[in-house]
Amino acid sequence: MKIYTGCDHAGFALRNKLVERMRNQGHEVVDFGTNSEAACDYPEFAALVANAVHSDVGSVGVLVCATGHGTAIAAGKVRGIRAFAPTSVEAARLSRFDNNTNVLCLGGRLLAESDACEIVDTWLSTGFAGGRHGRRIAKISAMETAAALNFLVESEQLRLAARGIPASIWAKDPATFVPTAISAQGSSDNLGWLDAPRDMEGELPSITAFADEVRKAGFRRAVLLGMGGSALPAEVLARVFGPVAGWLNVFVLDCTDPAAVLAVENSLDLDRTLFLVASKSGSTPEVCAFERYFWTKLLQHWGGDAGRAGQHFAAITDVDTDLAKRASANHYRRLFSNPPDISSRFSALAGFGLVPAALMGVDLGRLVARGKGMAAACREPTQNPGLTLGTLMGALAAIGRDKLTLFLSPELAPLGAWIEQLVAGATGKQGRGIVPVEGEPPFAPSGYRSDRFFVVLRLRGGAPALQPEQLEAIITAGHPVYEIDLGDKYDLGAEFFRWEFATAVAASLLEVNPFDEPEAVDSRQALTRLLDGYRQTGKLPVAASVVDAADAAIVKHLAAAKPGDYLAIGAYFQPTPERDVLLGTIRTLCGERLRLATTAGYGPRCLYAAGQLHKGGAGNGVFLQLCSSVTADLPVADEPFTFGVLRDAQCLCDLEALQAHGRRVLRVDLGPNPDAGLAQLAQTLRSLGQ
Repeated sequence: MKIYTGCDHAGFALRNKLVERMRNQGHEVVDFGTNSEAACDYPEFAALVANAVHSDVGSVGVLVCATGHGTAIAAGKVRGIRAFAPTSVEAARLSRFDNNTNVLCLGGRLLAESDACEIVDTWLSTGFAGGRHGRRIAKISAMETAAALNFLVESEQLRLAARGIPASIWAKDPATFVPTAISAQGSSDNLGWLDAPRDMEGELPSITAFADEVRKAGFRRAVLLGMGGSALPAEVLARVFGPVAGWLNVFVLDCTDPAAVLAVENSLDLDRTLFLVASKSGSTPEVCAFERYFWTKLLQHWGGDAGRAGQHFAAITDVDTDLAKRASANHYRRLFSNPPDISSRFSALAGFGLVPAALMGVDLGRLVARGKGMAAACREPTQNPGLTLGTLMGALAAIGRDKLTLFLSPELAPLGAWIEQLVAGATGKQGRGIVPVEGEPPFAPSGYRSDRFFVVLRLRGGAPALQPEQLEAIITAGHPVYEIDLGDKYDLGAEFFRWEFATAVAASLLEVNPFDEPEAVDSRQALTRLLDGYRQTGKLPVAASVVDAADAAIVKHLAAAKPGDYLAIGAYFQPTPERDVLLGTIRTLCGERLRLATTAGYGPRCLYAAGQLHKGGAGNGVFLQLCSSVTADLPVADEPFTFGVLRDAQCLCDLEALQAHGRRVLRVDLGPNPDAGLAQLAQTLRSLGQ
């Protein structure tokens, strides 16, 4: 056991005896002093021991002063410390068994050496009973954490109020986010999402009529072709609400791996399938490739009749984009114009979310009404849910708790990916950022460092986001936890707005422009250059420093991670449930053994979700890029490259951008079989920490 010790002059002699005894028993003892019998004050030594125990999960502390009472009072001022000064062996045993005390305080002038030794031996050898006692300790920890968080929120909101927040957000003042108007340029042009719940009400009849028209025309599947914020709202709604009888089953395609594209194609009845092309810019390379591929398939299906093929397509994009022009030229069934002042990341309650929601039979009126209600609540100067969450996110990130760890009821799990792309893209720049951690399996409490902020989202009547004992353990360890309860699935409308507003508030505290994505723009331009080079030469550059899944360099790469780092895994191959499980195993191995927050995503979605954070954030990421060889490829219409080449170009672009920004990245080739490669990687990682 690791034991931190300290004393004042009155406890010096007894402390020395106890340290020698504990070391002889095989314990690891770290002593903070004092180192003589010269008079000194005990609070400073109590603080050193208490803070060490708080930071080092699983450790305990032993303090000695004249009576033990003073050090117990002082140590107890540190959050998460349960200090006690027993005068008998039985009191020491019960303090550990019932109350899980983690700092033992002894009176050097009250206890004989033999009594003190017996008390320490009993205390160290007694385990915590847990059960009802664990529930009680969790409640005490929750009281401590709530008091600390309330103080943090109140103090930070005073600072925000001095800057006119939240009123300045609603006034669309660009200086809300960054100190100077120059660096805030463009902020006010991207705040249309604030009014979306109100403004979109007038669009609902048209959107609903379109969905009804498509349903009555016999369509039963809709495939949304999109990336990032243009695609994820549909993914959330489709997976949370599920298919509604009589309406369309909506699927999102945002993976360029040819196996993923082919799997979608093979699942379709083209006669009954609508393709919804979603791109704010109208020129997203991946979306254009998807659109060309399925346009070609529909043209072939209808014998070259563009008019009939066009009736299988609809588009959502900004006004006058290339996509809007193609939609008009090819007689798409409908063109929906995205408001130009709503960026795709903040567009869940605009067309990118509402059009696919209508196709799947969601009651748009109910969904938008929940968003409108949350928007009204976020106007309030106090008791403002978006302001409170955003204050916690920004303030905790500023003091090192930048790993926003999400636990959701299984029914709400898809919401995590949308929150990830929103928060990571909006805050990860200028060497700052909040790292959203979604989909990470729960760890043992010892696997979490003090860089975590936990948010738990529960659906009433749904399965638990965490088992009660797991949540109790996290709370007892002193981590900040914020809990959100959804009354039903339509409360997604409220959560979309809450998180958008909270992210804007957090960005203002970090003093970054949430709508600026310089590194993401650079990456997209780099992809264009790679593809242009392929058009000229017929090949891509060769990636350097690639290892296989059994290489010991992987363990060395990860073992060099430092406290405060996080692991980001980018997997460039087709997603499957089996691969999700294997990635979860890999995250658990790395997370628990290295005590790292872990993220994982499939390419290219991970680029659009967190690529901006990875390149523009605090530089505390350790990256594993997993790739596999293409075994069967598909052409991209009117291009010399294939989907396999497009996927590999995205992977290479990501690697080169991470290297250019000085990030710690290792590329792992899993070979032609990603499942076998992932299993081998998991086996390799079992040596971590040994």
